[in-house]
Amino acid sequence: MLAAEPDIDLILLDINMPVMDGLTLLTELRERQSPVRAIIVSAYGDMTNLRTAMNRGAFDFVTKPVDLDDLEITIRKTLADIGRMRELERLRAAAERARSNLSRYFSPNIVEMLAAQDEPLGAVRRQTVAVLFVDIVGFTRMAEAMPPEAVVTLLRQFHERMTAQIFACGGTVEKYIGDAIFAVFGVPTASDNDAANALNCADMMLEALDRWNVERTRDGETPLAIGIGLNYGPAVLGDVGSEHSMSFTVIGDTVNTASRLQALTRTFKTPLVVGDALVNAIKAGSSATATSLAGQLLDRGEQILRGRAGLIRIWTRRTVRDS
Repeated sequence: MLAAEPDIDLILLDINMPVMDGLTLLTELRERQSPVRAIIVSAYGDMTNLRTAMNRGAFDFVTKPVDLDDLEITIRKTLADIGRMRELERLRAAAERARSNLSRYFSPNIVEMLAAQDEPLGAVRRQTVAVLFVDIVGFTRMAEAMPPEAVVTLLRQFHERMTAQIFACGGTVEKYIGDAIFAVFGVPTASDNDAANALNCADMMLEALDRWNVERTRDGETPLAIGIGLNYGPAVLGDVGSEHSMSFTVIGDTVNTASRLQALTRTFKTPLVVGDALVNAIKAGSSATATSLAGQLLDRGEQILRGRAGLIRIWTRRTVRDS
């Protein structure tokens, strides 16, 4: 009957019943991990039966002759407990949905932090981070000739592939800006490996793009090119917005410069432009992989960036021609 009626929440059992006694049924319910609550109503109210019933999962025990007022109170109490358990399950499911949604935008360590604390990010603070900007070269022109549905599909495929590399390297997606992705390494806690992680991520993004272009070529689609800008330095981190809508943001000259470096990929016709501060941080660190990648970069000297007064030394990825 319970299998046929999954909505049953509460059952009243006697110890002495046909086919299966109540104590045996309690054991069956426990073994099947049934959520149904059981109240034993029996004339066998000795301590042995009472303890056996409770140990096997009975919610309560009512002895015969039955006091109907007491039975009603017991039933109401049991139903109230069922209601509380349903609410806890609803809250647990909501928390799991929230965690799942967070995991689409944040690396696993950030998700755990956000899920575990009421105010995980705390006050606005200054912190040294590595910043990465990446976008699709020629996306605007490409999108003009595509149906809107195809544009959205392309963006989703691009974001999915690039975000996977960001999370694999311990980074956090700060925001999506059209076809661009703004990612940060060193949130919530800065480490000596943030610059190395950012450069490793850029290399993994380019490898992921190569694999994707093989698929696109096979399917008769045009290969894509991307531009990545990397920088390292101090930034201001914290929540912005109102009590109705809050978002976490990273701002400062380090971020603005990374965006400008990303724009330089068009000027130098290279997929990667790196600020000198990030290269120096990698050389001072202990990541052999990142040090090797940094050694493959080409020093382009000091450059003027749009909207920035000072010069900045930049590095680009070597091409076959550069080699």
